[in-house]
Amino acid sequence: MSDPNFSRKEFIQKTVAVGILTSSATVLESCSNAPAGIKERGLKFSNFSEVETELEKILLSKTIIPYGEWNPSQILLHCAQSIYYSIKGYPENKSEVFQNTLGKIAFWNFSRKGKMSHDLNAPIPGADVLQSSVSISDSVLELKKAISTFSNYNGEFAPHFAYGKLTKQEYELAHAMHIANHLDYVMIG
Repeated sequence: MSDPNFSRKEFIQKTVAVGILTSSATVLESCSNAPAGIKERGLKFSNFSEVETELEKILLSKTIIPYGEWNPSQILLHCAQSIYYSIKGYPENKSEVFQNTLGKIAFWNFSRKGKMSHDLNAPIPGADVLQSSVSISDSVLELKKAISTFSNYNGEFAPHFAYGKLTKQEYELAHAMHIANHLDYVMIG
């Protein structure tokens, strides 16, 4: 028996939407961001406690070999920048349509896998230029400060520039995966 409130047009719209979601998730799944010639360390973080453990290893390391266009300090400062922007607002945002469709799909897919994949040399849209002269210890401290600021913040979070509105728990996961994605290719010894 058919539902009189469910029209053929609605059926077609929902079928197309499911097709787009499925194909988008497949495309996002196949994206790779591995820098050429750099081996992945297999890092996966789902919370800030796991991030802090890795930051201690970085502080104790004798050598740090970066990848791409940023030095290790800039990578850490970029991660701190993202955390601060989740509180005060990102300088530039994707459209609400993007955030509520492709952005939500990307976040859902990353969350499902427990791992993010994105352009590791891309700055946050509209963000301040990352200083290259900051020491490793100072950049680690800045990232720890950002994490502490986030953890102690009880207000409303700004929408993520790509994923849109996130809860505090979702934001912590997004930030932890973002940091893992960047640090995954930084070799420490």
